[in-house]
Amino acid sequence: MGHGKLVVPAPVFAELLAFPKRSEGFLLSFFRETSIAVDWELSENVWRAAGRAFGVYAARRRRSGEQRPRRVLVDFLIGAYAEQNGYRLLTFDRGIYRAAFPDLKLVAP
Repeated sequence: MGHGKLVVPAPVFAELLAFPKRSEGFLLSFFRETSIAVDWELSENVWRAAGRAFGVYAARRRRSGEQRPRRVLVDFLIGAYAEQNGYRLLTFDRGIYRAAFPDLKLVAP
């Protein structure tokens, strides 16, 4: 069943580029050949929603005795990007996104 085209936000591209032996040329070619779009723009709403969700997560971690968050801001940027744009999120990590963005529709790979 088709769900529309696949779009990744710029932070996903940046994370993929950090993997060993993955060049920028390889990634650009891969995205072009698979018709996956990279959205290079993150709106103010995305940044604000990500910051709020990351803040709630960090506070919850501190209350549980953890001093530092285990997650990084980019996880929340990805969730906020999907939520703010009305997209479904394809992820293996359903727990963090379900907790941080309860209205976000998640898709299992």
